[in-house]
Amino acid sequence: MLHLVLCFSVWTLIFTFLCWRSLTIIKQAVSYLKRLHQIPCDKCVYFTRDYRLKCTVNPSIAMSESAIGCRDFLYDNQRSICNGCKNQCIDIRKIPKYSLFKRKSTHLK
Repeated sequence: MLHLVLCFSVWTLIFTFLCWRSLTIIKQAVSYLKRLHQIPCDKCVYFTRDYRLKCTVNPSIAMSESAIGCRDFLYDNQRSICNGCKNQCIDIRKIPKYSLFKRKSTHLK
């Protein structure tokens, strides 16, 4: 009988430790994700949306945690959030004719 109580208490301790460790890992992950959501690069004028050159002013710190306090950050008000789809849209008229983005045709068929 003592053997069963000892075995049960050991497994309870192991389970408690695993639950506690899982909760601490989840807390760390949530705080890390909150910190990553503070990176302002995607709302900046100098952000190119190209993986080869992410930022024209500070390419070495673009989209990293060190970009959180970027002194060259300028809010890009041309990239606005649409009311209909809640996605970030780019004004088509401001895209050059020979751009990587495709122009959408505006005339009716």
